[in-house]
Amino acid sequence: MSHTITWEGRGFYKRFTGRVAFPEYARSQEEITGDPRFDEAMYIINDLREVEGYTASQDDAEYAAAYTRGPSLSNSRVRIAYVTTDARIILLIRMARMISSLDLGTFATLEAAREWGLAVRR
Repeated sequence: MSHTITWEGRGFYKRFTGRVAFPEYARSQEEITGDPRFDEAMYIINDLREVEGYTASQDDAEYAAAYTRGPSLSNSRVRIAYVTTDARIILLIRMARMISSLDLGTFATLEAAREWGLAVRR
């Protein structure tokens, strides 16, 4: 398995390493949204800094964004952050942002992602 999930008290931290196939990313979404703590989470941080390669298409990004529709009904406040400097991943997230029912953000540092995730919603 190339990902770990940690509950941090106010949100989830997912760390991905090595090669990541889209089905594994999708499973990580299901694990978190099926967790009873999801309803109280302020953020989900996807730390992609140690990813060496991945398989994800525009269709996969759109599916992942569309998947959030159901979970957003139980927690519309949660923000999803991606920590990466990979231009291709950032582009996929920008496309997904257009159809996601939740706030998505990309950040170069874990600190910036965490700060955004914990920021007060208006």
